[in-house]
Amino acid sequence: MTITIANTSNTNTFDYWRNRTNELADVMTNYVVTTDSNTAVGNAAISNTFTANTIVANTIDANSSVNVGNSTVNVSIVSPNSAQISSGEYFLNANGSWILNTSSPVVNGNTTTTGTSAQIIDSFAVADQNAVEYYIHIENNSANGYQASKILVLHSVDQAYSTEYATIVSNNSLGVFSANVNSGNVRLYMTPNTSSSNVTFTRVNF
Repeated sequence: MTITIANTSNTNTFDYWRNRTNELADVMTNYVVTTDSNTAVGNAAISNTFTANTIVANTIDANSSVNVGNSTVNVSIVSPNSAQISSGEYFLNANGSWILNTSSPVVNGNTTTTGTSAQIIDSFAVADQNAVEYYIHIENNSANGYQASKILVLHSVDQAYSTEYATIVSNNSLGVFSANVNSGNVRLYMTPNTSSSNVTFTRVNF
């Protein structure tokens, strides 16, 4: 829909000018205003802050992203996918906008141990967290055997404390866990009972 407001010139009467002003106010209040240019290739520019209660997309792509812009530069407003939600990378603000949470509350990782000496499974900076909880799954790569454990780790700047308060094994125990502080990092160790095992963990930051 295109709505045209007549021009006002210096020779028009005050009543004519007032009527055109009222028409313009009515249009701005009750109709959608677009920034598409009708006289030149491309879109009209907004040089200052643009605010709106509702943004109507000119396109919605295959990922259901709302695209505001043109074919060269777009601003996409996208709800996080299930993988991003489960990893804790994004969260919903009270105002309804999705933003990146740079300090993720959940960290996932895995490593393969070799030999039976103590090996680092995970580490995090002392300054980042004071306490964390680990959910750990271990698979024996050389024989049939599995283990699941829950571990709490706490530190006081230069010393770490850990407790393995829940453990389930399908055969024999596959390893023992401990923690320490080294060079400003808290490190979780596992001393394996087998020559090779795959360790998968989820760390929940407090």
